[in-house]
Formats: sequence, C-alpha cells, structure tokens
Amino acid sequence: MGRDYKIANKLHFVLTVILAGFTGHVNAQQNALYSQYMFNPFSINPAYAGSRQATSAVLLYRNHWVGLDGAPVSQTLSVHSPLKGKNVGLGFNVLNETIGPRSNIACFGTYAYHIALPIGKLSLGLRAGGYRLQVDEALFDFKNKSETYDNKYFTGKLISSFDFGAYYYSNQFYSGVSITHLVHGKNGQINEDFLKPQIHSHLILTIGYANAVNDWLVLKPSSMVRYMEGAPINIDMNLSALIKRTFWIGFSYRTAKDLVLISEFNLTDFIRAGYSYDFILSEVKSYSTGSHEIFLGIDFDVRNKKTLQNPRMF
Repeated sequence: MGRDYKIANKLHFVLTVILAGFTGHVNAQQNALYSQYMFNPFSINPAYAGSRQATSAVLLYRNHWVGLDGAPVSQTLSVHSPLKGKNVGLGFNVLNETIGPRSNIACFGTYAYHIALPIGKLSLGLRAGGYRLQVDEALFDFKNKSETYDNKYFTGKLISSFDFGAYYYSNQFYSGVSITHLVHGKNGQINEDFLKPQIHSHLILTIGYANAVNDWLVLKPSSMVRYMEGAPINIDMNLSALIKRTFWIGFSYRTAKDLVLISEFNLTDFIRAGYSYDFILSEVKSYSTGSHEIFLGIDFDVRNKKTLQNPRMF
C-alpha cells in the first residue's frame, strides 16, 4: 500500500516481548488469559450457563505484566441464568482489552441446554457474537505524512465468532471441553505481523473435584489444558482449599512459567470477591513485577427472590 511505519523503540520492544510470551501468537490474545477461571467457568465454557441454578454475575479486571508498557489489560462482565421451568441457561459476556497498539471489544450471547443424568448433569452450550479490533493510529509515526493509506485497521474491524462447549457436573466433580472461534469471519492483513487482526481457534479442557475432608475443610484439585494450532500445549495445575465455607485459598502452576496465588472470600451468602497474583518465572520477570486479577461475583435466586444459602463448589 506504499506506506512505511516508524514505531517507537520502546513500543516495538514491548510487542516483541508480548509476542514471545504468547508463544508466537499475539493474536491469540482474543482469548483473554484468566487466573481465576475455576471460580468463573462461564468465562471459558458457554455450556456452564445456568448451571449455578441462580442468576450469576461476575465483573473482573486483569492487569497483565505490571510495569511493562503496552502489556495486556482487560475488563470483563459475564452474566448467566437458568430459565424457570426449563433445562435452559442463557447468558452474555462483554470484554474490553488493550494490548500494545491493539484494542479488542467483544460482546457474546450464550445458549446452553442441560440434560439430567443418573448422576449429575451434562450441558451443551453455544456462544455467538463478535469482536471489534482496532489499532491506535496515534502510536505510529508515518515517514511520509502525505501518503494516503487504507485506514480500516485504525477505524476498527468487525469479526464474528462462535464458541461451543460441553460441561458435565455433579455435586463434587466437573469436567468440560470448549472450542473457541469455531467459525469466524475472514479478515484482512496489514504488513506488520503483530498488527494482523486475526483470531484463532482454541481447545480448552477442564477437570476438577471437590473433596470434603471434614466439616470445615474442602480441597479442590483442578486442571486446565489449552491448545492452539502452531503453539505449545499449556497446562494449569491448581489446588484450592475452602475453609469453613467462607474463604478459598490456593495456587496454580502454569507450564507457561507462572506461579499463581489465588483467593476468594464469600462476603455474604450471595456476594463473593477474589484476588490473584501471578509470579512470573519466565524471562519476562526482568521487565515486570507480575500480574494482578480481581473479581466481584453476585449470585441471586430470582425465581424465589432470595439469596443463595450455600455457596456452590463449582
């Protein structure tokens, strides 16, 4: 298109580090990384919608790689609820994320159908919506200001996307599989690889078990496997403890070289809050002090117009 970019050295370095940190696919960041997904499974699997038997809302903020200019920062809102008298769950997700010169805004609606089994339930879910991907033109300096160029990547690019999930759950055990961006709209490219507005399919597997040791202690080991074509398989291994049905504390280890401390506090019978901190074990630790994530969750039984009395394990 006859244009040339002159990118500030610091921004270029940041993007290079982020690119390496996401195993060569900065575009994979359309799947925002979460540390507390075990407390908010709906964020990674649409089949979870309606499984809490209450209207459930979670507001989450994540600051990834604090101290590194241009590192990902994301805010998400997710709400889901069962339909009264039906084996159906509905929900929606809203995401706002920035990474370097890129910004992603997404909105999705979800439908899930729950099937009762002799033990537990199986849910199948579909999520549909789209992203608005945009590049901040102010972060670039054109050598020739008089050049004309196609600015569609700076004014925003709309891309549709569809996710599918299956989720089995009982009082003590859960397991799920989801495929994100199963079908998505085609999109164009511009010269720099880290500016290509692309999305890639991800396969996510989860499993967890809650073991009541005694009246005041519950241990919950869990794991998640993430795979994207052309990138290494990433595995999370988690262990959390619920103390007196009030306070969760635990840790996760990621094969992507992160150690995560996790906590959740049931403030009331229906309000919960959580915080996690990621210790970086990779070479990125030379440039960042770690990652912070906080969330606020509310569960409300609209059918009976009362709050839940017993917080769910999953």
